[in-house]
Amino acid sequence: MKTTLKYYLILLSIPLIAIAFMAQSGGATSGGATGSPGDVAGAPSGASGDCLMCHANSGNYNTGLEIIITPTPTNGYALGQTYAITVNQTSTGASEHGFQITAENSVASKAGTFAVTDAVHTQVQSFNHYVTHTKAGDDEISWSFNWTAPLTDNGIITFYAATIAGNPNGNGTTTTNSQMATATYLIGGVLGINQSKLLGFSMFPNPSNGQVTLQLPTDTNQAKVSVFDYLGKLLMQKSVSSLNNTIDVSNLNSGIYFVRIETDTKVGTKKLILR
Repeated sequence: MKTTLKYYLILLSIPLIAIAFMAQSGGATSGGATGSPGDVAGAPSGASGDCLMCHANSGNYNTGLEIIITPTPTNGYALGQTYAITVNQTSTGASEHGFQITAENSVASKAGTFAVTDAVHTQVQSFNHYVTHTKAGDDEISWSFNWTAPLTDNGIITFYAATIAGNPNGNGTTTTNSQMATATYLIGGVLGINQSKLLGFSMFPNPSNGQVTLQLPTDTNQAKVSVFDYLGKLLMQKSVSSLNNTIDVSNLNSGIYFVRIETDTKVGTKKLILR
């Protein structure tokens, strides 16, 4: 009987925890509501994969949306470069607003990572693959943050954003009295790399169990070695001044990483597999 009662209490606590989490996040979606191909594929059967999973589209606020990226990636994106992004919403007569944005490549895999520059009004979600508003951000119509391009060529990358505008129903939400707008921003493939600025180096063994030897070109005097995880997070960095260097990455878990070596004039990146 005690076991049954404990099981019942656990089941009862699950929705209460979910409600508490939603209240803490200010009603912002927890990921997967931009209408992107990946979000649509990951949505429950018959769901739209955008804001309309939680909000109605019955309002009439002339809602609009634009995505601005700086510096403008006219010819493509630079590997590992950080770009400033602003999402601007336009609407008429709405008092509350919200948004979410993600980036995907042509096979609907998430590309690059987001980082907040205004933690009061924006927050990242789902391993930094989304940015959305906070409760304090409901009063805003413009949100700014950063996106760092992937370290390897992902081909064409598309940003998918969805925004909602509305007025409270009387119970503190805009669930039914709202209107959605969506926008996309396409970036061509990775920028062409000038071969004269591409650093060639050897890295072995690869796969590795923790000790990796880096063999640099003979004309290298000083270089900076950086190790990133597959999300683009910097994990370690060191300066080297010899042609053959051994780095210890035994403190890292098994998985896929990227090693980038930079000199004053050249840069090169290779994938490292740790067992």
